[in-house]
Amino acid sequence: MSNSDWSIERSLQLYNIPGWGAGYFSINTKGHLVVHPFGQPGPVIDLMDVVDDIRERKLGFPCVVRFQDLLRSRVKQLNDVFRSAIAQHGYKGQYFGVYPTKVNQMREVVEEILDAGAPWHFGLEAGSKGELLIVLALNTDPEALTICNGYKDEEYLRLALMGRKLGRKILVVIEKLSELPHLLRLAEEMNVQPLIGLRSKLSTKGTGKWESSSGDFAKFGLTTPELIRAIDILRAAGKVEAAKLFHFHVGSQLTDIRTVKDVVNEGARFYAKLRKMGLSSLEYFDVGGGLGVDYVGARSTAHVSSLNYSMEEYAADVVYTVQQICNNEGVPEPNLVSESGRALTAHHACLLMNVFGHIEFGENGAVHEESASSGPNAPADAVAPVPEDQSPIVREMREIVSGMTPKNSGESYNDAVAKKEQALTMFKLGILGLEERAAVEGLFWRLCRRLVEINKKRKRVPGPTRGLDDRLADQYMANFSLFQSAP
Repeated sequence: MSNSDWSIERSLQLYNIPGWGAGYFSINTKGHLVVHPFGQPGPVIDLMDVVDDIRERKLGFPCVVRFQDLLRSRVKQLNDVFRSAIAQHGYKGQYFGVYPTKVNQMREVVEEILDAGAPWHFGLEAGSKGELLIVLALNTDPEALTICNGYKDEEYLRLALMGRKLGRKILVVIEKLSELPHLLRLAEEMNVQPLIGLRSKLSTKGTGKWESSSGDFAKFGLTTPELIRAIDILRAAGKVEAAKLFHFHVGSQLTDIRTVKDVVNEGARFYAKLRKMGLSSLEYFDVGGGLGVDYVGARSTAHVSSLNYSMEEYAADVVYTVQQICNNEGVPEPNLVSESGRALTAHHACLLMNVFGHIEFGENGAVHEESASSGPNAPADAVAPVPEDQSPIVREMREIVSGMTPKNSGESYNDAVAKKEQALTMFKLGILGLEERAAVEGLFWRLCRRLVEINKKRKRVPGPTRGLDDRLADQYMANFSLFQSAP
């Protein structure tokens, strides 16, 4: 296809920007990738303008570019969808979001999220002593929640209780039963009323990349017998009223909305039963993390980096499921809490890098970076001249290539693959020369390129040749460290 046949619409389709961009990315009339920090419609930032500005400042690449306004947009959207679902269903509780600092601990990110979420008392989650120090310094809203997760030693517990003395709404979530007696002892010693959360180890497993970290053998959380024991400990200490939150977490990046419904269903039953067992002080129902991001735009559970639901669907199902269970059990509807991190931050940063080389197909199959005599990117006529009478396998491969038609293309491809493998075996045994092998491979890639063009005109691509166009795609080479440079 010539450059004149290309279009913005084809680029959008090829890179599936509408699928993964979530309304924040698109292509302008210049063919440049642009960012809509507040979503579409709205102000537009041309990434090429950003690149030019970076070069003018003589900054180096790779370079991470962050769009703080996009963070604000995501925080607003998350709060809006929950409040919309609450209003639609007549839910009696409120929504309190918290941001897990472990997702991105950069001060600029955390401060932006807190500032954007101030109208809704958006809070923070800490999973370690270091993170709790960050949270205590930044989360100063007395109405915003601070959720303390992770395993806790005495220093961690003391730090959380010191936050309570400062008037912060800090909830210490019990992950191990042994933490509860220590917390109660320290609270009495420091003369402070603790706010306690109980994390349950649900049997329902998550879906996606972190599925193995959930279920009965999950690392964190209390088993059902341990939950009963926790209630007994609270009663014995006269601190039943300190239990304020019920929490569970079945893994990050949940790919299937049915899993969300199942998990919330089981969790809501736990909440209702705990209320009936005497924990009438429970106010908050914390669904943990799991709200995913469709990184590939497939809107499918077939890919671990995709999902089959939207943020609106997620909020609506959480609200509806909790409401139904509470009505069925005859208990008050709790305030809802979610610990959504990646859903807030994933889109806000881009990694810009130099592309220092590329291997590109033209209409004639030419390589635009450097010449090559064979391989997937060889010119169509780049076949080493080997006398046919001295090389039967080259002659046979030429016959396969010249005899291929749309009707027999699948058979020709299979024959060519077999002939290429035969040439490799002969080369390893020392009975095929290097020039002959180069000729066979050059002919094979010529056939593959012709086959890609044939497949473009088909409604259904034969199985053996499916994905061949991906294997022959242009290749770009960039210099960056995934571990040091990724946002």
